[in-house]
Amino acid sequence: MNRAPIVETLARIEGLANEINQHVPSDRPSLNEFRSDLAGLLTVTSCATYENCVKLILQDYAGRQSNLFRVYAENQYDKINSRIDIRDLHKYCKTFHPNISRIFKDKLEKSKRFYLERANSDITESYGQLLKWRHSFAHSGARITTVEEVLRHHQLGKRVIILFSDAFAEFPPSTPVT
Repeated sequence: MNRAPIVETLARIEGLANEINQHVPSDRPSLNEFRSDLAGLLTVTSCATYENCVKLILQDYAGRQSNLFRVYAENQYDKINSRIDIRDLHKYCKTFHPNISRIFKDKLEKSKRFYLERANSDITESYGQLLKWRHSFAHSGARITTVEEVLRHHQLGKRVIILFSDAFAEFPPSTPVT
């Protein structure tokens, strides 16, 4: 799958954060609890967006193999339901081809090193943190993050989804196992 639709879909999160900041400014203490709830909702939305991107990537790759395989993938991955942690992403890669998993792993390690060196930030930890916050907010309504923290972690964590997409794009369907 071309990276552009994934990047465009992920950009919606930044747009939502900007809307929250515009309409519910952080400089009004009376809105702190509401902003915390909005941060939780933004986390849930971010993770749901990641889930949709993963489904689209898997379905697109299967569809490039055959229409029948696309239908199978649409049914198989219709309800991923938060099964998108790094281990799950590797498992999805391996399901389609072991080389996709290797490509994803290599890209992830390279990008992780880059962001650690340049920004002292771990993209996989940021991605994982968003998944934890989503779980805490969705299941107990925990107010444990801010809109700014969610956006900062999204800016890093979205790289995981982009790299996942890139791994599938780099390995054409119908390539024999090596």
